[in-house]
Amino acid sequence: MSDSTVALAEPNSAFGKYHFLLRRLHSLSGIIPIGLFVCVHLFTNAQMILHTLFGVNPATGESYFQHEVNFIHAMPALELIEYALWASIAFHAVLGFVYIFNSKWNTTQYKYEANYRYTMQRVTGIIAIIFIFFHIATLRWRWDIGGFWYTPFWGHGGELADNSTIGMGDMKHVPMSLPYTAYALQFHWVVLAFYVVGVLAAIFHWANGLWTAAITWGLTITAASQKRWGVVCWALGIGLTFAMTAALIGAMTYNFKDMTVDQKTVFTHVLPQDQVTRFLGEGVTKADFPLEAIMEKAEH
Repeated sequence: MSDSTVALAEPNSAFGKYHFLLRRLHSLSGIIPIGLFVCVHLFTNAQMILHTLFGVNPATGESYFQHEVNFIHAMPALELIEYALWASIAFHAVLGFVYIFNSKWNTTQYKYEANYRYTMQRVTGIIAIIFIFFHIATLRWRWDIGGFWYTPFWGHGGELADNSTIGMGDMKHVPMSLPYTAYALQFHWVVLAFYVVGVLAAIFHWANGLWTAAITWGLTITAASQKRWGVVCWALGIGLTFAMTAALIGAMTYNFKDMTVDQKTVFTHVLPQDQVTRFLGEGVTKADFPLEAIMEKAEH
């Protein structure tokens, strides 16, 4: 343990009195609910590849991925779950930064595997929180970052024939999860690279954190037990990486011409014309898909 880390644990320090409790809450918040959410999120997104392989589910008439998304959106108290997740992420991130900036990285002095894992845990934590912020800001809050960052669900609505406006809320009944997720990744290689690096960082941070959590909680005391648990954590990390790969393949191979008429209507009205042409073909414009049809369905 570095001198500065010891200082945090001293009784007279700001964290000293609650050091033991904060360490365990920090560990617990990383495993549950954040870690659990990451696992569910990745395996849900992995369903994208089923659309590429099998198209729509004949039993439901919708893509396998959209079926999973609808299931999540139908969960009771979903908004409460979201707030709990955000609070957990904020707590884990803030306390993590406190530990990062009060600890010494000693990989140059002591070239041990544990030291490299210690450093990588902090590096991937920084990358992961930046990625999560961008992901939530553009996906959930619909921020248009830099004027080009069109990520899933980004949109500003559109105009009706009488010059009145229609918001994304009026089009929420149209399933757009898969098309916009695919669009985000196909839009530019920078977005794809950012997602790959960000998700891999989150996977490593969780899997390695799971290994250290077992030590923190006194579950793996001996070197042998730590080694066995390390194998399990590596296996979980590899499994999540496969899920990420399946999601990326599904998104990158998605053909936007397969969208339903309602999906094309939303797509053409919330994205720039050059992108509509790129993904739907020359000559296709929002005039081909009037928003009035969407409004009529939204009212019923």
